Amino acid sequence: MTFRHTALLMISCSLITSCAAVAVPNPTVPTPRAGPVQEWLTTPDQSKLLSAESALSFAQDGGEMYPTITVDEGRTYQQMEGVGAAFTDSSTWLLQKKLSAAQRKAALEMLFDAEKGIGLDYTRIPMGGTDLALSHYSYDDLPAGETDPELKKFSIAHDEEYIIPVIKEAQAINKNLKFMASPWSPPGWMKTTGSMIKGSLRPEFYGAFSNYFVKFIQAYGQHGIAIDAITLQNEPQLEPDNYPGMRISAQEKVQIIRDHLGPLFEQQKINSKILAWDFNWDNYDYANQVLSDPGARKYIAGTAWHCYGGDKSAMTQTHDSHPDKGIYFTECSGGTWRPGFAENIKWVASNLIIGAPRNWAKTVVMWGLALDPNGNPHAGGCGTCAGLISIDQTTGEVKPYVDYYVFGHYGKAVRPGAVRIDSATYNLPVPSELESVAFKNPDGSKVLIVLNASSDAQLFKVKEHNSSFYATLPAGSLATFKWSGSGSDNPVPTPPTAPPRNAYKRIEAENYSSMKGVQKEGCTDEGLGQDIGWIDSGDHLVFDQVDFQDGSAKTVSVRVASANQGGTIEFREGSLDGPVIATAEVPGTGGWQNWQTVTVPAKVSKGVQKLYVVFPQSTAFNVNWFQFGK
Repeated sequence: MTFRHTALLMISCSLITSCAAVAVPNPTVPTPRAGPVQEWLTTPDQSKLLSAESALSFAQDGGEMYPTITVDEGRTYQQMEGVGAAFTDSSTWLLQKKLSAAQRKAALEMLFDAEKGIGLDYTRIPMGGTDLALSHYSYDDLPAGETDPELKKFSIAHDEEYIIPVIKEAQAINKNLKFMASPWSPPGWMKTTGSMIKGSLRPEFYGAFSNYFVKFIQAYGQHGIAIDAITLQNEPQLEPDNYPGMRISAQEKVQIIRDHLGPLFEQQKINSKILAWDFNWDNYDYANQVLSDPGARKYIAGTAWHCYGGDKSAMTQTHDSHPDKGIYFTECSGGTWRPGFAENIKWVASNLIIGAPRNWAKTVVMWGLALDPNGNPHAGGCGTCAGLISIDQTTGEVKPYVDYYVFGHYGKAVRPGAVRIDSATYNLPVPSELESVAFKNPDGSKVLIVLNASSDAQLFKVKEHNSSFYATLPAGSLATFKWSGSGSDNPVPTPPTAPPRNAYKRIEAENYSSMKGVQKEGCTDEGLGQDIGWIDSGDHLVFDQVDFQDGSAKTVSVRVASANQGGTIEFREGSLDGPVIATAEVPGTGGWQNWQTVTVPAKVSKGVQKLYVVFPQSTAFNVNWFQFGK
């Protein structure tokens, strides 16, 4: 234990650099009071994996000084479109070719059914080969030296073998499923290299490349798969040497969108959104350059982002510069390149499921849906990636990867069309390392996702209007809370009061009614449990309804420990400035868990009293319990 500074009220607008919001008027019809609170919990030790916990309930807030997350549906941000991953060539091949029909159905229900699985609802379709594919292919591959500017040989026959059948099965499970699409490379004949590897787009094929999108969208549409959005190029500043890629500068992208793709979409009545960028957080300037061109801007719905460089706050920078354009998070891969289960929960929750929406993202999409346990099949590129699930090519065994559970904390509770609402953490008495994001579903239900990023369990309360519920989240754990109705500003019945505490029996210090400044910690004293520590001068505890009976108490004994020189404890009746009924000097005991009982004289009043245990002077000590004696 180390001495801490005096506790201060810390107010955090966690993970968001711009807290602008839209005020929503109060409804004319009263909202029903909040009902039971559902909870799902995932812990780093894997003892709880999206575990449905016992229901919690709102009650009138008691004013306790706990870390508090306030949820305010009157402050709204972006409308969400969903979370998911990509139907890569590898993923769909594994699902279609390596699983029986029954196994495939069960795997897809794990991914797309909110009751049986995690309810993914926004996915990505690569337009041709990627690194997570069996081969490098496009929809218009030709022998070297040939070209097809009118795309007469365009065909999605490759996708019709197993990609589209798997997508159609997923659609049958989740009818709200939405799709975006991105090419890793156009056909090689359109490029300076004559290959899908490396190179840039030849200007004479800007029109053909634009038509390539039209034909893809129309071909998929014939299968009942509507493409919600496209990006012009996956990772446009990367030219990998062993899988498809292409470099497109910001000015080239402006020219293609402004002069070719945008007008062609208009002409062909293509409603798919056009998204710019589609690469890492570390290049805000590229996105800004594209959006700053008025000719291209009018065709662009927003920007797309990846996680492999920079910080998520770049999305807020872009939103603040272009608030009328949507923010879409479109790729991040799990895998062995990130550390173990516990660190994955924290990183993915903090940066993606919580952090991306708090920085205005309307979607949060991972890379491949599935790979085998060894990260295969892949054709170049990432050899350490993992899907949301793994599929054993020999046995057909399907196992969730850690990211599956993290994304389930959104997908099980948040529905398409949900609006992000305000959740602000007020840290009392000390910073709690709680991170959160909140949503309101179209049916009016509220969802709060909370990460305890600290190394200690955290007791906190969630407050809406003047009602709260209370929860304890283990260190490094992730929880989702969902409820209908609303906490109310109207008076509510006061919860039943606890029976009076017998002053002549041991009262555990951690069982206070309210407090200022102290912290609980594990205790090695008799009875174990917790003690109160981290005490600064001016801190105090309050114990409601302490029954002194006939007022015959003559002493009070208090169990203390200190590695320093201790300090002073005052017992006061009624209020912080009430009569002092006993004063104890805490000695140094030689250690924070070297316990000693100090007994001092006391003079008390009759009956049931509110008792204040005040620490007017402290050089740091711990308190385990106290007891009055006759």
